[in-house]
Amino acid sequence: MIKVNILDKCEFCDGEAYLPIGEAESYAGEKYIRYEPCPQCQGSSNHAKWVSLQEFADLLDRALSFEPDYQELARQKPISQYQDSRECAGI
Repeated sequence: MIKVNILDKCEFCDGEAYLPIGEAESYAGEKYIRYEPCPQCQGSSNHAKWVSLQEFADLLDRALSFEPDYQELARQKPISQYQDSRECAGI
């Protein structure tokens, strides 16, 4: 079986790359949160994953399906910023 090596989002840190390790205090006495690189991805937020060619084809298919339907967008009536902000304000 042929497999392809891809980079995927790190599942341990959920793609954040750095994790909080505790609280520290600055020279001025202000408290802040300290972070350290994820131990699984070493701060890259990615990890290598082997997938079969079928899974790779499915991933490519899904990536291409995220493209918007431009014909549908062309049929929609544009909304001005003024009208949109009035609708959001409930006026």
